[in-house]
Amino acid sequence: MDEEDKEIEIYDEEAREDLEENDEIDELEEGFMEGYENDSAAECTSCKKILQEESIEEEMDGELYRFCSEKCASLFEKKHQK
Repeated sequence: MDEEDKEIEIYDEEAREDLEENDEIDELEEGFMEGYENDSAAECTSCKKILQEESIEEEMDGELYRFCSEKCASLFEKKHQK
């Protein structure tokens, strides 16, 4: 079997990093695989709903937060305004 024909093991951290560096997977896919490996799912910062592929990221006060919808992002931002 040629090296090209071998199946890439994306569940391995080193292989995932190589795939991301070569733009074969994006950060979201890498994060999904890390979550799969660690048996944890990403949750909406506001309502704690499990995030699907389509999610919203907002940076507030230097921290990155992920939300399931614009509504949750808005509610969270209003709650945490100074």
